[in-house]
Amino acid sequence: METRAAHPEIEADRRADRKTWFYFGCFLFASFLVESLSDQHLLNRIGDPYPNLPWLSQATSHCVILALTPFITFMLSRFPLSAGQWRTNLLVHAAATILFSVAHILAMVALRKLLTPIVFGIPYDFGLSNVSIWLYEYRKDVLSYSLIAAIFWMNRLVEQRALDSRVAQRDATDLHRLTLKSGGRSYFVTASDIVWAKAAGNYVEVVTLGKTYLARLTLTELSGLLDAAGGRHVRVHRSHIVNLDRVSEILPTGEGDVTLRLDTGDEVPGSRRYRAQFEPERAA
Repeated sequence: METRAAHPEIEADRRADRKTWFYFGCFLFASFLVESLSDQHLLNRIGDPYPNLPWLSQATSHCVILALTPFITFMLSRFPLSAGQWRTNLLVHAAATILFSVAHILAMVALRKLLTPIVFGIPYDFGLSNVSIWLYEYRKDVLSYSLIAAIFWMNRLVEQRALDSRVAQRDATDLHRLTLKSGGRSYFVTASDIVWAKAAGNYVEVVTLGKTYLARLTLTELSGLLDAAGGRHVRVHRSHIVNLDRVSEILPTGEGDVTLRLDTGDEVPGSRRYRAQFEPERAA
């Protein structure tokens, strides 16, 4: 029977989750130690006869949270917090915190009722009939759910960005085209069609003969893609890239800086720091 390969984006999320599980496990264990020691110290100060009880209480709580974490990662996959969907899906996650909290409380209490008499020889009463206790635990569980979701979501974003970079690099090398993400869409632009580009904060303004794109990448990333695509594009300024095939005139402006006039009529500043790249004969 033929097996279908997983979608690259799904595989990227799985890779991110595998990495995140290790760090999250370390964080959860550290949280268990800190909270147990803090509670134990407090009970010792007030002379409580069972100062070691927090170790069991915190162990049951943290273990249940660990067991419920796959529910959160499932919700992130089923209802992603991506652009265009996050408002609706955020409401779904808000409702999911209620399920998460109820499951956490019931499982935690069940384990404590089972283990406390065995370990300490005393009964355990949580007070499930007290609404205020449920609300108190729910406030903490909302924070736990949000923190866990944020950790996994951010690591997925990092892995997805790395996947996008690999795909863009492959397209540049094999197809001599660039994939530009702009306004929630992906545009495929032939490298030779790019006339010049300018850094614009966290974006790059990419100018072609027919259209200008505000792409979500850095000028350094764009330069690397253009090199991979075999274009005649060079850095002429810390914030500008130019297609050398479009340069019709270089005008000095003083102190080694220049203005590059293009065959489109555009003018782009050139810095003396980069003159060796667009005037190689001067470097010689």
